[in-house]
Amino acid sequence: MRALPCMLAVAAALQRAPRRVAPPAVAARRNVALRACDQNLSKKGTVTLVGAGPGDPELLTVAALRLISDPEALVVADRLVSPEIRSLVQGELRVAGKAPGCAEKAQREIYDWCVEGVNEGRRVIRLKIGDPFVFGRGGEEILEFRETLGLEAEVVPGVSSCLAAPLAAGVPVTHRGAAHQLVVSTGYGRDGSSPELPYYDENRTVVLLMAVGRLGKIVANCLEAQGFPRDCPALVVEQASSPRQRTVVGDLSDIADLVLEHDIKAPATVVFGAAARVLHATAPHGLMDERAPAARLDVLETVAAAIPEPKPYEFLGGKTAAKVR
Repeated sequence: MRALPCMLAVAAALQRAPRRVAPPAVAARRNVALRACDQNLSKKGTVTLVGAGPGDPELLTVAALRLISDPEALVVADRLVSPEIRSLVQGELRVAGKAPGCAEKAQREIYDWCVEGVNEGRRVIRLKIGDPFVFGRGGEEILEFRETLGLEAEVVPGVSSCLAAPLAAGVPVTHRGAAHQLVVSTGYGRDGSSPELPYYDENRTVVLLMAVGRLGKIVANCLEAQGFPRDCPALVVEQASSPRQRTVVGDLSDIADLVLEHDIKAPATVVFGAAARVLHATAPHGLMDERAPAARLDVLETVAAAIPEPKPYEFLGGKTAAKVR
């Protein structure tokens, strides 16, 4: 509808022009009308899906930090994005309450905010925990923006919680002699059903996202139908990499009860398999005392000390955003 006045203006200019050769004055009016139409259409905003990582602001990509620091941008996030990351937003921030039981309502609110921002000609940053395309509904949102707004959203990848959360809890998801396969699954299958996990393999690590709210059902299915032993190591890490991180260690026989006992809530990542015990062989069942973020910082300092200063002509980096078409 916004383009209609522009089209009428162009039509009026053409109607006033002679049939054969347009005089300079008429051509000038026509060009002015066309430029006004182009400027009006160019006011349509953009949408960029940005991965926020697991929670620690230091795990944001350079591109993500640059985009959420834009004072002119509208940043649309949900409650799973950590408050530490939300505090870095320099422009307008809107947060949808994506709580269990009202996810669809919150998702519609997110779409409405994004459409509103685009129609106002703004840069909209859709900020999502982890990576937008790893159980983050990123593909659904790309299709929604394409159908609703007729535009192609851009995507900035993020550090996925399926790898970063176990790491923050001291779990190598692959380890020689313990795990040479990795399965990543959502905790919710079609129509809210439990996921169909593959049959148990002692050399496989299973990582579950969005599963803590129905962990009891998932564990029961693993034990009864998928051949998992009751003593299969299990671990759940809550709010990984943030100051509020908590980790519960157990096995399939008691992990669901431990999660309830310690009131572990989303966002949380679940790990099944021998890899969960590689670095925690002597840890008792229950809430761990270790604070993995401090260990992570020690690792970063050690690695940084081993990296030589780049020469002036060297360039480290690459493309940070890929347009989805």
